[in-house]
Amino acid sequence: MIYFLVYMFVEIFVSYEFTKIFTPFGMFLEILASAMFGIMLIRTLNFSLAESMQKVMRREITQEEFISIGMFKFVGAIFLVIPGVFTDILGVLMQFEVFGSFVATQVITKKQTTSKEQFKDDIIDIEIIEDKNVK
Repeated sequence: MIYFLVYMFVEIFVSYEFTKIFTPFGMFLEILASAMFGIMLIRTLNFSLAESMQKVMRREITQEEFISIGMFKFVGAIFLVIPGVFTDILGVLMQFEVFGSFVATQVITKKQTTSKEQFKDDIIDIEIIEDKNVK
């Protein structure tokens, strides 16, 4: 709940400052332009995913990064459709593969280290002693 309130505050503040500089008509044009751009990105997402798939086959990125980059591009396009300047800034950032792969590697490495640490405590050391009287 607190994250949503922080998001709303930032969104309103950034939109207000944008409207102060570019007038309400500029804000209206920005909302229309970003929505059209977001819809165009959603319609052409398959080309972007095909390019990322080629990178996976050439082993330039991992499968996890491929999934994260595709997800980031889709969510970024949705952010561009949602009215607001702050969401548009986030949507544009998510369209850059560098940003998506950076966040993906941060999330993937954090997830892998936590899973390794989780299993580290679960290891039980066992010693087998053979009984020489048993045949």
